[in-house]
Amino acid sequence: MEKNNRKIILILIFIFVLLLAGTNLVTYFLSRPDESPAAADEPSTIIRYNPSNDVADPDLAIIFEAIDVITDHYFSPVAKEILIEGAVKGIINSIEDPQVRFYDPEDLEEFISETRGSYSGIGVRIIEAYQDIVVFETFAGSPAERSGLAPGDRLVEADGNILTGEGINRAVELLRGPDGTLVEVLVKRPGADEPFTLSVARAEINIDTVKSEMLADGLGYIRIDSFDSNTFNEFSGKFRQMEQSGLSRGLILDLRNNPGGLVDQAVDIAKMLVPEGEIVRLVGRNEEVLNIFYSNAERKPYPIVVLINEDSASSAELLAGALQDRDAALLVGKTTYGKASVQQLAHLSGGNAILLTMARYFTPSGHDIHEHGIEPDFEVEMPEILRYYHYFFPGSLEQDDFGPDVEMLQMMLEQLGYNIRITGYFDLQTSIALSTFQEDAGLISSGIFDDKTWVVLREALDRESRVNDDQLNFAIDLFDKAGLWTVIGGNN
Repeated sequence: MEKNNRKIILILIFIFVLLLAGTNLVTYFLSRPDESPAAADEPSTIIRYNPSNDVADPDLAIIFEAIDVITDHYFSPVAKEILIEGAVKGIINSIEDPQVRFYDPEDLEEFISETRGSYSGIGVRIIEAYQDIVVFETFAGSPAERSGLAPGDRLVEADGNILTGEGINRAVELLRGPDGTLVEVLVKRPGADEPFTLSVARAEINIDTVKSEMLADGLGYIRIDSFDSNTFNEFSGKFRQMEQSGLSRGLILDLRNNPGGLVDQAVDIAKMLVPEGEIVRLVGRNEEVLNIFYSNAERKPYPIVVLINEDSASSAELLAGALQDRDAALLVGKTTYGKASVQQLAHLSGGNAILLTMARYFTPSGHDIHEHGIEPDFEVEMPEILRYYHYFFPGSLEQDDFGPDVEMLQMMLEQLGYNIRITGYFDLQTSIALSTFQEDAGLISSGIFDDKTWVVLREALDRESRVNDDQLNFAIDLFDKAGLWTVIGGNN
């Protein structure tokens, strides 16, 4: 079972690293040490390559010789462009920095779209499962949600083009399009006998990265999922509204599972929360200080608690570290990911680019969190399955199946209170427990895990994670310990 647990953890870590890489761009201005960076609509350019026919460095000749030899003599024709791109990727891999990445023009356009936080499409997050394109979630208020698309729906065709087996990039290409245009999608819904067609109007989709609510009278809660170019505006509007409503008990800032993003957005938010003084400093390759960002804000008259976990990274760590170092908040949860390197885009010829590490940031106390992370003031565990269940989509599972997917299913059922052994083997007991869950949820009690069961199980875990969120519940209890704040800092 321990071996299977390791497999699950490795799979989930891989998912998080993909998310981290997708939001890993940070922007800063080296020439303005006493000012925060302006919000960027797209990544800034730091290098622009000017091709030359002359090879000034003789050590580089071997690269061009290798490309020429393969192009002229390899028994199967290979396009020179493919070899050049492969050479660039090999150079990047050789420096062993997972944050440095190569982008071809298509990938670069998608990457910039992610950092902008908006695009024109139907408003769904899709995944590829066994060559099928599956709706993982629909965005609130999006055309997809209004048209009736739901998690678990399999998208078979778009405008008559088959999606199955064509890959997720092809699906994204067909589903996105100009604002106001229509796309016809053929949908296979869990539990439905026949596919059906929906006509969905594309629109400009703004991805909300900030969620907020009042948990109790005078106690606010704000969650930041990532930092894109709209995050500060979202946060400031919701935060000011909360302050006007009255934060007499305090504020909980949830940065769990936040992979980071644009550092200028995190700095601007810090300038609203961190008391007057340093927020963060950027340090270059020779340990020279490239920039220091400051806050002019007054100390808040109410306590702040920040929730962090192993998947809080990059800009999320910057914000949490500044609040902790400046005694502006208490941190609850688990030690963060430990990613404090700073990347910028280096544009190359042909519309390609490299996301290149240029600096590291340090917290106000000089703490280098890279590969170490930020330790919470109060370490509180969270059941692993409640952290990762949202990424679970195994397709069909039934008796005699085995592996990490079965083990995760067993962990989910156990978390919901069903009697089950976690073995990674889909035995009779697992089938009985799943049948009981299906019956309790009003589904056909088949004992087979299918798409419909996935949708309902995920909804049940959503409810479970809200009720039994030990880290959030611990944070709420802290607000009743008035003496704690004067001892540690908080709102002293």
